[in-house]
Amino acid sequence: MNELIRADAKVTIEWGSAEKLPARPELVKPPKSFGRVRLLRIDSVDLQACGGTHVANVSAIGTVIVTRFEGTGRQNRRVGVAVA
Repeated sequence: MNELIRADAKVTIEWGSAEKLPARPELVKPPKSFGRVRLLRIDSVDLQACGGTHVANVSAIGTVIVTRFEGTGRQNRRVGVAVA
C-alpha cells in the first residue's frame, strides 16, 4: 500500500449511470440509487463508486500502517489503515 502511495497516483472523479453500474462486476457494491453516481479512479489502480471526500493525489495521504484486515465476502476485503 505504501508503495502505491509513493507512486504518487492521481485521483480523478468520473460519473456513471446508477442503472448501468450493476452490470460492472469490477465495482464493489455499487450504490442502489438512481441517476448519476460519482466514481473515484486512482490511476491504473482502481475505479469504485464513492460518496466520500478524497485527496487529489494519493501521496497526500503519507505513510500508512495496516490496523486490520477482514474478509467481507468471497472476493472482498476490508482493510483498516492509520497514518504512520
